[in-house]
Order: sequence, then C-alpha cells, then structure tokens
Amino acid sequence: MKQRHLLNRNTVIFMLLLIPLVSLTLSCSKSPTTTAQPSSGKGQPVTVKVEQVRPQPISRVLETTGEVVATNTVVLAATTEGPIAFCPWREGDWVRAGQKLIEIDHPLYREEVTGAAAALAVARAKLDDLKAGSRPEEIAQAEETVKRLQEAMNFAKTDRERIEKLVERGGLPGEAQDKAKVNLVDLQSQLASAQQRLEMLRSGPTKTAIAVQEALAKEAEAKLKWAQVKLAEGTLVAPFSGVVTKVHVQRGDLATLKSPLLELSDPSSLVIRFAVPEAFTAEVHTGMALEARLDAYPKKMFNGRVERVYPDIDRRIRTRTVEAKIAGIPNVIPGMFARLTLKLKQADDAVVVPLVALITTPEEGKVVFVVKDGKALRRKVKTGIEAADRIQILEGVNPGDKVIISGHKDLKDGMDVRVSEPEKQEGKPNPDGASLPSQDVKKKGAGGEK
Repeated sequence: MKQRHLLNRNTVIFMLLLIPLVSLTLSCSKSPTTTAQPSSGKGQPVTVKVEQVRPQPISRVLETTGEVVATNTVVLAATTEGPIAFCPWREGDWVRAGQKLIEIDHPLYREEVTGAAAALAVARAKLDDLKAGSRPEEIAQAEETVKRLQEAMNFAKTDRERIEKLVERGGLPGEAQDKAKVNLVDLQSQLASAQQRLEMLRSGPTKTAIAVQEALAKEAEAKLKWAQVKLAEGTLVAPFSGVVTKVHVQRGDLATLKSPLLELSDPSSLVIRFAVPEAFTAEVHTGMALEARLDAYPKKMFNGRVERVYPDIDRRIRTRTVEAKIAGIPNVIPGMFARLTLKLKQADDAVVVPLVALITTPEEGKVVFVVKDGKALRRKVKTGIEAADRIQILEGVNPGDKVIISGHKDLKDGMDVRVSEPEKQEGKPNPDGASLPSQDVKKKGAGGEK
C-alpha cells in the first residue's frame, strides 16, 4: 500500500514536468510555418521600389591632370664668342619676328666685310667697262698713235737708206748703219703693236675676256657673303613673334660658344599637355571633346578638344602623351595646373538604369526586373556605357518601363509585387549628370514625352 502511493506520486510529478516540455515543442514547430507564408509567394505581394526608364545622356569619362605648355619655345644660344654689345630685353617683353634680340661685337669681322665689299666693287667696275666696249676717244687716240708711228717708220727707212749710202762712200762708220737698222726695227714693232691695239678697240672685248672678269666678280661676291655670314653670327634675331621668358645675359657679358642667351615662347602655341594611362590609349583620339578646370580659375569650366596624340607610349610609366587646345582662357601662362575630364564614350539619348537594378545570374547573365500589371518580369539585357551609379541598356529594356531598383534580390519571374510610394523613391543626383532626382526626372520626362 505504501509502495503504490509512492508510485502514484512519482507519476504525477513526471506528468507535471512533461506538460511544459510538450508545449514548448509545439510552439517551436508552429513558428516556421507562420514566417514562411510570405516567402511562398501565395501571401502578400513583395514591396519594391522602381524607377521609370527615360532617355538621357550618359558618358564614360577619364579624369586626369595636365600642365599648360607652349609648344613653340626656343632657347637662343651663342654660335660665336665675344662681348655682348646689344641686349635691352627683360622677361615679359614682347618681340616681333625678325627683330634683333642680341648682338655680339666683332670688329675684325666688320673690317673683313668692308674689304670684301671694296674688292667686289672693283671687279664689277672692270666687268662693266668690258661689256660697254671701247670709247670713241680711245679709238681716235689709237689711230693717232698708229699714224705717228707710221710716219716715224717711213722716216727711219729713208734715214737708213741715206746712212747706207754714206757708209758705202766711207762718209760714216758702219756702226751708224747698224743703229739705223735697230731704230727701224723698233719702230716697226711699235707700229705693229699699235695697229693690233687699234684693231682690238674697234672689234671690242672678246667673250673670253668678259667671262673671266665675270668669274672674278663672282669670286669677290662670294668672299663678301662669307664675311657677312661670319659677322651675322654675332647677331641673333627673333625666329617668331612671342614673349621673352628668360634672359641669361646683359650688355657687357662675355658670350661663350653654345651658352644660352635668351629664351622665347609663342603664346599662341599654348596647349594643355597630359598623360593618358595605357589602358585608355586606344580610346583617345584627335578631336575628342574634354573639359578643363584650372586652379587659377577654380570656379570656371573650359571646353576644349584633343589636338595631338603622340605616336608612342612612355615605356617607363606606361602612359601616352596627349595635347589639348582650350579656348576662352584669359591670361593663361605656361606652367598652370589643369584638371581634365575626357568623355571617352557618350550616348545622348540612351536607355539608362541605376546600376543597382542589374543582377548577374549564372544561367542568363545580366538581367533586370520590370513591373508590369503588378507582376515582376525578368528581362535579359545587354549593357553599354557604365558611369558612376548608372549603366546604359542596349537591349532588353525600353523607355517607359519601370525597373525595380530595390527589393528584387529574391524575386522570381512573374511574382506579385507592390510598388512603394513615389515620394520614398527620391534618389541622389549623380555628379556627372547621368542620374537626376525623381522630381527632376519627372519634369524632364514630361517635357520630352509626346
């Protein structure tokens, strides 16, 4: 009896302990069923956020830095030695093309030029006389000389004959006869020479004589030019119109061979030179538009275009040098720092969606979900330009479609969805202008839709 009472009491205690355990087990088994109902798709629609697709511009940009440089810059150096006789310039002075900048004094070279010029004048004067021919008075004088010598020779003949007779008679010694013969021969020679000169004067100079004198004149001219070139080495002129950027000497300094004297640059040749990384070199070409912002004008944006692309890549830093021409920059000077933005690719009326709307799947690749008639429809897309938080859709989405941008991670094709209120979908504007707030997008779309 006592043992039976003890058994009943133990049974009651065991039942009291078992009841809470069973209740706890039942509550745990019911809670998963209750929470799984929304995910089965047969409960309430999934709440999502959407953005209506509208055509808008998008571009892929490259941001880099550059420096203003003058492509037309020269350093004038000395090609001879000597004291500086002329150098009135200072940095910032404007000079014209061909204007004298620096003169190195060379007195010896100046004297050589003077002597060569005199020799050339003599040679040319002789040539002019030859080409002009004989003067009438010269011919008359030559004729008079021939006449006088002819008369003298006739007298000498008569005198010789008389002396010969006297010698035969013994009235004169034989030496007198010899002297008469010598005198006659001398007069005959003089007469022949005078007659030849008279003939030359009447016929004028020969072609050979004129050619020889012309050659002598050309030789004298060449010597003058050589002396002038040597003297001109000491005079430096401006090769183009520009601004003096650096002066290394002043009057009285001694110029040495190849030493820099003065630097000159052309302001009209100013460009912005910058380097493009190798990964973007194939996309940069002449004529490409860009935007520039200079630290000297931090609140202004200047438009420009790529003017020159260097043909090779710097093998040390793997970049390609590019030059751009910027218009409308006042008082720009070499050395200014510039921040550049190049539009590598651009589409004006592109179908653009937020980057968060894009989902990459192993089966279909890139897809997005659009809302139509309360259903989430999956569409396979082909993408284009990506800029910041926006991406261009080439195929799969049309303007006017409502693309899901939030709440689409676990969606399946055809599921019921509920779009949240529009005022909760306001996005932040994209710095490059590709993404606008929902209010601005609506205003732009309303004006563009027909």
